[in-house]
Amino acid sequence: MSKKYKILTTKPATGNKEGSITKVYQKDQIVNAKDLWQEQIMDVFVNNSWAMEVKMDSVEDTLNLESSVKPKRARNTKGQLKADDPSTPNINEAWEDGKAPVKTTTKKTTKKKS
Repeated sequence: MSKKYKILTTKPATGNKEGSITKVYQKDQIVNAKDLWQEQIMDVFVNNSWAMEVKMDSVEDTLNLESSVKPKRARNTKGQLKADDPSTPNINEAWEDGKAPVKTTTKKTTKKKS
């Protein structure tokens, strides 16, 4: 599996396995190190703080945007809270996205006094 690196500082380095080609790695460039020689070059870059390993492609690929947005209650034109319509069991009209938030309960435990 290949690793990805983000170049932090523009630096020249080898561009092929034999080392016969010099390549300039540009700042903010993403390098996909598929082979061992590329990983070795990127290890040198990382050790000198010229690059960093990238663990993801983009934020959208790893972040579920819906889960980070808090649910918001739906309101009518007067600003009053809407109620859920029981005739539509799959949609909750009381919430803007049509889904009620998942309720989390915590059980309080009290220590018995001796």
